[in-house]
Amino acid sequence: MRSLSPGQAALARLRRNRMAVAGAWVAATMAVLGFAAPLWARACIGFSPEEQHPAFAFAPPGTQDSSLDYRDYDGDSTAWPLVDWQRNGAIQCRLDPQPNLDTDEKALHLLQMALGPQAQWPEPSRVPLAETLAILAGQWRCPELETLQDAERFYAFLPDQFDRASGHTVPGTAVSEPDGLLSRQEFPNQLRQIADLRTREAARQLGLVGDAGWALLSKDPKALLTRQDIAASTLRTRLQPDQLLQHWDTNHDLAIDRLEFQGLPRMHRFWLGTDQKGRDLLVRLLYGARMSLTIGLLATLVSLLIGVSYGAIAGYASRRIDGLMMRTVDVLYGLPFLFLVIVLLVVAGRSTLNLFVALGAVSWLTMARIVRAQVLSLRHREFVEAARALGLSAPRILFRHILPNALGPIVVYATLSVPGVILEEAFLSFLGLGVQPPDASWGTLLAEGARLLQDQPWLLIWPAGALSITLFSLSFLGDGLRDALDPRAET
Repeated sequence: MRSLSPGQAALARLRRNRMAVAGAWVAATMAVLGFAAPLWARACIGFSPEEQHPAFAFAPPGTQDSSLDYRDYDGDSTAWPLVDWQRNGAIQCRLDPQPNLDTDEKALHLLQMALGPQAQWPEPSRVPLAETLAILAGQWRCPELETLQDAERFYAFLPDQFDRASGHTVPGTAVSEPDGLLSRQEFPNQLRQIADLRTREAARQLGLVGDAGWALLSKDPKALLTRQDIAASTLRTRLQPDQLLQHWDTNHDLAIDRLEFQGLPRMHRFWLGTDQKGRDLLVRLLYGARMSLTIGLLATLVSLLIGVSYGAIAGYASRRIDGLMMRTVDVLYGLPFLFLVIVLLVVAGRSTLNLFVALGAVSWLTMARIVRAQVLSLRHREFVEAARALGLSAPRILFRHILPNALGPIVVYATLSVPGVILEEAFLSFLGLGVQPPDASWGTLLAEGARLLQDQPWLLIWPAGALSITLFSLSFLGDGLRDALDPRAET
């Protein structure tokens, strides 16, 4: 049987530890999701961390939205027949009569100053000044879009008005409480069943009754129509005339033809809900993972640099220097850890850079003790005596021969330090001393969610779950590395 090197034997022991392997995979997944957060946000989710949607503040998980103001707008060009229901090849808008409309050049100049240089102005040769002011003031009407907005009322109240039958039979045979599901028998078959006149007219023009209307809403004729299907149709009609003309009416003729039509906005889903400003929680959770993991790794790196150097020098130096250095560590150990971090943040200022420097600068004490103990046990070994006999310098012996043989405990403790630092960062951010807005970390998300736990529990559940899973995974990985690197363990 082929003998294994110490590294191969340690790797084999680590692979046999299922919890450690699972922890490594979960930690790696969190790292990939966090450090590639801009890619996921832009390519997969469609939102940015600062993008606010006030109309969707505190939206529960799974809420869908379609809007014209997304930065990565990608319209659905196949929806032209839904918008151009008059079938005249253009979305026509007309001006409302405004007898007191001021057409003075001075008024136009003041209006331009108020709106700013980014305002899109119609060509004077094509649109009179009065119509220009009306466009900028939003004083027009677009019948086709208004019909779609009336259809929203039909979509919104469809389950409440027509979902009445038990077992989805013909309405009136066994009336019970609505269950939010509509069968073909429950769907309105005639216009006179729609009481609201505006909604009835919209349903007539768009063909929203009978078999044709059912086919527009339900992709599967045999399936039940759900509230989600109806909500999707509702959101796809959220087209405001001012937004539409501003985005698509390139020749400023108050009409949008098929060449100008960019397509209805595609649906965007808030998979984990939104916060109080309408920001997507999933995107902020990914960016928070990047921030928390970065602070944990960098603070651990600072702790390694200080602790390993300090402990190695103390363990290899003379007894007097060793005693002086370790008494300093004992004194620092007697001080409250978080108190020191808070003092450093107050003195140096609250910033992300100062946060991981402060965490790393005070979390090296245990690392220094571990390294000193390892150096003391190795300094009189045969390979060290041989290096001294060859005339090697003390720093070379220490950093080229002793520390590589003490690498196992160092790696194990560093792995276990990362979740501790992440938890400390979350606690400081929870107190308002960590990551500062507009940046987000798991700690800041937890602080926001804790204030709104009673009404919006998802704001706390998701970041708390992500933090807990990551901490457990890193702890399992650290425990597995400790067992795998133990030379007394069986191969």
